Amino acid sequence: MPTSPLAIPMVDPMDDLLSSAPCGLFSFTDDGSLIAVNETLLEVLGYARDELLGHHVELLLSLASRMFYETHFFPMIRMHGKAQEFSLSLRAKTGESVPVLINAVRKARPGGVVNHCAFMLVRERAKYEDELLKAKWAAEEALLSNEELTRAKQELEQQTRELDQKLRMLERRNQQLTRMSTILAHDLREPARKLSMFACLFTREDREGLSLTGQRSLDRIKAVSMKMEQLVTALHELVTLDVSDEPVEEVDLLEVVGNARQRVSEAAMTGSVTLRCAPLPMVQGRRRQLMMLFYELLDNAVKFRKPDTHPQIDIECQLIQDNSFRVMKDKYRYTDFARIVVADNGMGFDNRYSEYVFEVLRKLDANTPGLGMGLAVCHKVVENHGGSISVEAELDVGTRFTILLPLRQQ
Repeated sequence: MPTSPLAIPMVDPMDDLLSSAPCGLFSFTDDGSLIAVNETLLEVLGYARDELLGHHVELLLSLASRMFYETHFFPMIRMHGKAQEFSLSLRAKTGESVPVLINAVRKARPGGVVNHCAFMLVRERAKYEDELLKAKWAAEEALLSNEELTRAKQELEQQTRELDQKLRMLERRNQQLTRMSTILAHDLREPARKLSMFACLFTREDREGLSLTGQRSLDRIKAVSMKMEQLVTALHELVTLDVSDEPVEEVDLLEVVGNARQRVSEAAMTGSVTLRCAPLPMVQGRRRQLMMLFYELLDNAVKFRKPDTHPQIDIECQLIQDNSFRVMKDKYRYTDFARIVVADNGMGFDNRYSEYVFEVLRKLDANTPGLGMGLAVCHKVVENHGGSISVEAELDVGTRFTILLPLRQQ
């Protein structure tokens, strides 16, 4: 039978050492009556000794801790004779909640059983736990970043392998183009040249000895052999644009346009060409190719002028920022571009053919002058410089080419 708590004297049996220990100490009977507290507890909670002794132990506990005391803490002491490292909140006299880590032991003594408790303040524990959690999160983020870095490295290695394969393929294609260029320059051009030469060896007497049909055939041979030689030369010129080792240098586009205009005027034999040109910038590029670009554009405007109309060409320029990535999706790198518009007052064409006209040997009208190579050359030059070219046209109104050229080669 449990002894009545009144048999245990309500005096503080603690000696000086325990009373001033760096931890709070208190003792209570099974009915919850406090029978001993040390000075450390009184200092922490702000009570006087006579305000606690004889009162119920729950006076020391916050509301949440009272429920925990009744459901877990005290049953654990009675069942096992001790409780270790329980987190509770004590209640100071001011009402402040004081977090503590508490141990308890149950001891028999004359007159009954006493539960002795010792607690340590853990005000800094929450801060340390937060710091530990932050350190854990930082470590997890670092690990995640490391995993992402590993994945990025693997993707980069994969892209490097793919790029190497594409470069090898490109190198093989360049070698093929070089061989093809050699064939165009010699093996195909030579038969055309000899055919034209032998046709020209016919004297007037030889020609008169031919029938009318023979004379017409001879003229046709001369014309076709000459066109064939021109075509081979043009194809060779187009192929060399891809395999040329021409250096990149600073090019004054205004100077390039002026030279192109002079060449077109001399070749057209139609008098001067009216050209209104806005200021153009310096760009990094291949001078010969840029000369070809503007010559073909101006020549195109003169060739396809409207009958009885003086050719007029307007060139405008604007510096803009544009994405230098042309093929890769979701990749962006904005750099400085020159947006150049070349507009003429020529014959124009149906805008449905705006892509068709840039293809090799494509002509909208077989009876018009030229081989159908000029705009293909323009497209190739702009492509080699990391830019783009497009065209808008209206029949009997004119044509408008828009060119994007990067100011600096990447």
